[in-house]
Amino acid sequence: MRVAIVGAGISGLALGYYLQKRGVPYDLFEASTQVGGNMRSLKVGDYLLELGPNSLQCSPELDELIRELKLEQEVLPAATHSHNRFVLRNGTYQQLPLTPFSLLSNNLFSWKTKYRILQEKNIPPADYDYETISQFFERRFGTGVLDYAVHPLVTGMYAGDPGKLLLRKAFPQLKELEQQYGSVLKGLAQEEKSTDRREVFSFVSGMHTLPEAIAEKLISLHTEHQVEMITRSAGKYVISCSSPSDTDAEEYDLLVLALPAYRAAELLHYTFPGMAAALQNIHYPPLAIVHSIYNRRDVSNSLDGFGVLHPKAEDTFAAGSIWSSSVFSGRCRPHEVLFTTFVGGVQSAQHALAERTVLMQQVHNELKELHGIAADKPNFQYAHLWEHSIPQYDMHIEDAHNIAQDLEAEGMFIAANWYNGVSVPGCIRAAKELAHKINLKMPHALNS
Repeated sequence: MRVAIVGAGISGLALGYYLQKRGVPYDLFEASTQVGGNMRSLKVGDYLLELGPNSLQCSPELDELIRELKLEQEVLPAATHSHNRFVLRNGTYQQLPLTPFSLLSNNLFSWKTKYRILQEKNIPPADYDYETISQFFERRFGTGVLDYAVHPLVTGMYAGDPGKLLLRKAFPQLKELEQQYGSVLKGLAQEEKSTDRREVFSFVSGMHTLPEAIAEKLISLHTEHQVEMITRSAGKYVISCSSPSDTDAEEYDLLVLALPAYRAAELLHYTFPGMAAALQNIHYPPLAIVHSIYNRRDVSNSLDGFGVLHPKAEDTFAAGSIWSSSVFSGRCRPHEVLFTTFVGGVQSAQHALAERTVLMQQVHNELKELHGIAADKPNFQYAHLWEHSIPQYDMHIEDAHNIAQDLEAEGMFIAANWYNGVSVPGCIRAAKELAHKINLKMPHALNS
């Protein structure tokens, strides 16, 4: 019994790694010469730029994987002040509360809003299948938290609209806290007592260190293998690539698609047309990443934190910025600072699609105004556009999730962030769980 995996992003790589550990035969196909999907690091002279995720949060599966790959010396912890996060309100940056109970000393919310938040513990739990994130927070915390907490948080994580994203899909842990403890605040307080703080980190040479290290361990990884067609006959899957391959005649008992939804849809029109149609409805908004570097002496903001979020209510061009050089060392020269700015997403897609020079100039103008920058232009600037950025966990993703569950009976599985959650640790955990599930289907497991 052999498994075909299509796509060598972090999900496909992790699945191949865990299958290999279990002795399960597989072939992992990747169209490009690079692995890692949107986990990309770019080295330009003295500058290290992240084009995708900028950091990771510790998890048991991720910690274990790093130890097994012997990457401990490559791990770069975030600076101690990186827990400070800021949000723009009335043109100035206000620090987000670090805990629910630090609200009283924070200027971000009015006293009326603070009082309503603290009343959350008295709101009875409810269970609505299609409740959006906005509806959930309004029901439990009132409307005062939406503009300056919920909206910027969702924009930062999903580049999405909290009025459209489903709570149980995007933030299932919040729904679990409500159901288990009867209150999100009570649940957070209990979780804080019982779990250690999950530290944030990157790697000395950038985020791409992780996918590259996994790829080096894989014995059946086939890069530059563009899969053009997937057919099925007598219960077996056949993978056809654009160029002749020694795997073309191979038949596979199980198929795993580790691809963005729109790529997976292209391959399933013939074999599973219903699934292909459902996948085409999953929305990926455009998102531009702009890196801007200035001399430290020209920036009046202390940059004492992780970065800033811009609520839609503030009507800014960018959704926010990470103060990359304040969070991790080695991202630029010692006398400089690096801003990683995010533009676009569901609520401002047109900004991401602006002409490149206009995009970079607009980002510079806004950074200059909001951070008190004296320089007329950056020392260095670079922009990267993700035409399809982060999958949106809204109503349109529901059909694809349901069909994917049904197709497991046909030997087809999904390992992708549109199905398992958008975080890297979540994708790794899901890949490990899927490897276990697949291993149980193997002959050695059935005979044990």
